[in-house]
Amino acid sequence: MRVLIVGAGIIGLSIAEELTRRGVEVELFEKSAEPGSEASSAAAGILSPQGEAKSPGPFLDLLLKGYQMIPEAVARLQTLTGIDLKYRASGMMGLAFSSSDEEELKAELSWQQEAGLWVERLEASQVRKLEPAVDGAVRWGILWPQTSHLDNTALVGAYVKAVAVQGGTLHLGAPVFRFLMEKDRLLGLETDSGKVYGDWVVNAAGCWAGFDPELPFSIPAVPVRGQMLRFRTERPRIQRILRSPRAYLVQRSGDQLIAGTTVEHAGYEKRVTPEGRESIRRGVAEMIPDLSRLEEEASWAGLRPDSPDHLPILGETPLKGLLLATGLFRNGILLAPLTGKLLADWMTAGEAPPDLAPFQVERFLVSYRR
Repeated sequence: MRVLIVGAGIIGLSIAEELTRRGVEVELFEKSAEPGSEASSAAAGILSPQGEAKSPGPFLDLLLKGYQMIPEAVARLQTLTGIDLKYRASGMMGLAFSSSDEEELKAELSWQQEAGLWVERLEASQVRKLEPAVDGAVRWGILWPQTSHLDNTALVGAYVKAVAVQGGTLHLGAPVFRFLMEKDRLLGLETDSGKVYGDWVVNAAGCWAGFDPELPFSIPAVPVRGQMLRFRTERPRIQRILRSPRAYLVQRSGDQLIAGTTVEHAGYEKRVTPEGRESIRRGVAEMIPDLSRLEEEASWAGLRPDSPDHLPILGETPLKGLLLATGLFRNGILLAPLTGKLLADWMTAGEAPPDLAPFQVERFLVSYRR
């Protein structure tokens, strides 16, 4: 079996790693000169299933299952590649600084407690005891113990090395122009080097997944810009991830503090703006005022792939032989190992995994023109 994958971000790489580990022939095609150079490298590496779901249901189930796979995937990749992923099960605090913040936290706390999830309410004194750097203006907070973080750029590097070690082929600076179709079957890809054929094709091109206008259906993946800042600190300032409705903070290492993010529908314009930078700085200063005096060590922006209902687009399409893996928004890293497993299971066993049923592109297809 030969599988062709469009896009060498975290998702495309995770699918390739799972397949090559099973002995499948895999080729990845990445338009950029570097793998994972879009959304995958622009993230903060937060792994928080309860911080992303809005209610019980299939999406929460998917996130929780994905989270359970992370420790084993990290251990396997580190052993195979020798790359330290800086994985840390830190937990995360959600903080309230206003009455509207309190209402938001109350709603999250309520449905998660009713669902039997691991979440704790913290009074302001408990917040300050656990994280002394947090300012006294905090009203109260909640703690999600089941939250971790890792170095997402290191994860990209580990996946790239693992795919290569296991026999996969990665083509960089190799844009795919269109899909090769015959009736209702996908046969392969047309690249700048010519046509290439495979038994399966996986479109993991993120917010560029709809690049081929000749497809007989639409892939409604859209870009959402997120801006990020990095500060250098003389010592670690926080132990857990901190989050308010306006910003979050992650202590990546002893002297690196990552701050984010914005959520902007700005098309494909990937840049840091004065307004975005100021918005993040205000959110950071609200949590830890003295951090506002730190100079930025770096800033960057990324385009995360979203969908109209803000849920992933995963699985089969009206074209036989074409699978989709996009629309994961802020959860690509969290869901990477699980996505790789489920799509590899699909291709090798020939059966659709039940976990993916709610996330297929058919939910957006009013009609399909043949």
